[in-house]
Amino acid sequence: MIRNRVSLVTFASFLLALSLGATTNAQYLISTKAGFVNRVEGKVYILRADSEDGEKGRASLGTQMNEGDKLSSTSKSFAETLLNPGSYLRLNENTEIRAASIDFNSVRFELIKGSVIAEIGEVASATPIEIITPHGALTIAKSGLHRIDVKESMTLVAVRQGEIHLGTRDALAANNASKIGRGKVVTLTGKERLGKSDIAKLDKDTADNFDTWSFNRAQSLTAANISALRRSRSITAFSGGWYYDSFCNCYTFMPFGSSFWSPYGFGFFNNYRNCTWYNPYYGGGYYGGGGYTRLPPRAVAGNDRGAISRGTDSRTIYTSPRSDSGIGDFGSSRGGGSVSTSSSSSSSVISAPAPSRSDSGGGGGSRSMPGRP
Repeated sequence: MIRNRVSLVTFASFLLALSLGATTNAQYLISTKAGFVNRVEGKVYILRADSEDGEKGRASLGTQMNEGDKLSSTSKSFAETLLNPGSYLRLNENTEIRAASIDFNSVRFELIKGSVIAEIGEVASATPIEIITPHGALTIAKSGLHRIDVKESMTLVAVRQGEIHLGTRDALAANNASKIGRGKVVTLTGKERLGKSDIAKLDKDTADNFDTWSFNRAQSLTAANISALRRSRSITAFSGGWYYDSFCNCYTFMPFGSSFWSPYGFGFFNNYRNCTWYNPYYGGGYYGGGGYTRLPPRAVAGNDRGAISRGTDSRTIYTSPRSDSGIGDFGSSRGGGSVSTSSSSSSSVISAPAPSRSDSGGGGGSRSMPGRP
């Protein structure tokens, strides 16, 4: 009897996947790896660890980094890779990273040169994310926003949201890693111990083109989340994880709970009704305490003095009776009503039109999936 029930559940899940794929014209893929390239602007290259000729290939949307692979950007180029669900590692121009471990349970990347921004939406304390720099290792065990810049003789670590630990994940587990809190910038020089002069207050008004690009990507991702839900709003049972939106041409995050707020202050939802009145371009808002309250996004650099968590699972979301509203209708002051929130499956899913595979390293179409040489 139990075996029959399991078979029925499996068959029902298979039918649900087929129905979802038919509705969204997509195929579902289970993702268990970090290092998936989600956005490329300009010229970005990948060097496979097992490449026999040592030649780089062009990376594009859908390129999956494998352990040992290097991803590099040229002048006036940017890239975004997926870490664990809800987290991203963005590359500035003239930057190179190496994938040391792409397993979700032990995500570890090496920053060889240049600058990265780590937007960490969700991370389990038991499976922290580690970033290796030429002047020391960094471990991220909580949600946050961090910029890391490698200079010739030092590495600058700006903690804009959350916190970061100086040391490897093993050092953190052994309580041998120093914690750096929000609003601090640390200068790493390879010394075993930091002095007072190595830790300074972060200038919250400092921002450059890379900060602006990262902020715009965070805004685009929440717009993609809303777009994907709007196009498939008849589906009410999304699994948490990555979901491909053809309109925005990128993967967006579907939260495991009813809603989720990124370190930049943008909202992500797993039900179309919950995001009907959210406007990602004006910060959106929620209905609670007898009024409609704006939730302004954080500054371009990702800094503010508010708490990082803005979850709304216990709140009431202001929704529109016009269920077929488009993105342009979000943020309107008409309508009313409320909806209850619900949780979703904990499986991590990438849903997308099946990318083509290529042995060239990712050149060609915008959704190429390069194979290993």
